[in-house]
Amino acid sequence: MAEVRAGSVADFADGQRVLLEIDGREVFVFEHEGRFHAFQNVCPHMGGPVGEGILMGKVEVVLGENQEVIRERFSTTEIHLVCPWHGWEFDIETGVCAAWSRYRIRRFEAVQRGEDVYVVS
Repeated sequence: MAEVRAGSVADFADGQRVLLEIDGREVFVFEHEGRFHAFQNVCPHMGGPVGEGILMGKVEVVLGENQEVIRERFSTTEIHLVCPWHGWEFDIETGVCAAWSRYRIRRFEAVQRGEDVYVVS
């Protein structure tokens, strides 16, 4: 396994993302709530630049005591990356597509060592 330096921790301030090439693949790296994540920058739907998408909480249904829908809310624990082309959503912990679990974006391990961030390939 090889490690590729993605940048310093400061490079990820204010939601910034870093793009790099690993073994001929474009990979994007970002930080969310103190953890670094890295994925291949290709949506399995139509090849969109998923790394340009927004982060948002998974939409959850809130049910009443008789299982009726009361409202919907955004999760604060399960965060999705939304592809900007067609809205496909992917869990940032696993890369699995929210709507069709057989689809996923390729995930790479991202680690912080001191003030530097590395992607393991």
